[in-house]
Amino acid sequence: MANEVEHFLKYGGVKFRYNAPEREVWKFVNSLPPEKRESIAEVSQILAEKGYIDLKPDFSTIDRELLDAQLEENRRI
Repeated sequence: MANEVEHFLKYGGVKFRYNAPEREVWKFVNSLPPEKRESIAEVSQILAEKGYIDLKPDFSTIDRELLDAQLEENRRI
């Protein structure tokens, strides 16, 4: 079933899991006013509040093994 698979938001890399069939989720998203669909962050928050998805924001794209090197490089910039 679709809710057994973790998915990633295309922008932001946050994991989420469907709590409803994808077709139902997309139907709901398409019913939102255009201004509510402009931001993937806003859409994902609405979907989570309505119970269509569970967000798993603990996901990070940072390579923990290289964290010190990344921080040092950012200090130089």
